[in-house]
Amino acid sequence: MDRPPPTGRRATDLPGGHGNFGMAHGISGPLALLSLATRRGIVAESQAEASKRICSWLDAWRQDHETGPWWPETITLEETRLGRPKHTRPMRPSWCYGTPGLARAQQLAGQATVDTDRQRMAEQALIGCLTDPEQLRWITDSSLCHGSAGLFQTAWHIAADAHAPDLTTQLPDLAERLLTPEPPGTAIGLLEGEAGPRARAVHSRRRRATRLPLGTCLLLNAPVTGDR
Repeated sequence: MDRPPPTGRRATDLPGGHGNFGMAHGISGPLALLSLATRRGIVAESQAEASKRICSWLDAWRQDHETGPWWPETITLEETRLGRPKHTRPMRPSWCYGTPGLARAQQLAGQATVDTDRQRMAEQALIGCLTDPEQLRWITDSSLCHGSAGLFQTAWHIAADAHAPDLTTQLPDLAERLLTPEPPGTAIGLLEGEAGPRARAVHSRRRRATRLPLGTCLLLNAPVTGDR
């Protein structure tokens, strides 16, 4: 808890450090990587134990909402001592820190360990995001990191592996909503830039998203044998 954030500089508003749940900078990224490796038959010593400990920590901080499970983006030392996050509702439903990214990591973990209960719980968490206007209104740009392109990519991969038929039937409407043109932003780069990520999201809608290397880059899926 007392490690510095990814910037290498200690944040003045986080005395004592913080715990990070997200796919981009938090514990869900390693969980997704471990799970993808396990699905490919790549297993190292204590790998299963590490995944189990991560899942247990996520379970301890899982919050219940009328739309389904969700997790805080980060927790402070004070929140750890209190045993609850300061936020009482789900935050932005993004790939980087939000419920969709965490849900995909746990869906992958459920697949890797043949834990269908965890897999179904993760899928229900995403369904909760997609059916809650209050959560969707937090998506205000088209970026991969925290915008509509990232949500679309994450939802697509979860739906491809889902037990829940409701998720699959909602995906076309989600695509139409999230691929509506938005005002151009000023950010550049893969994760926050406009043109490249958005083009990939559109392309994924028209082809098998699981075969695109972007999913591997985001820890949403392992590369298919023979992909380049």
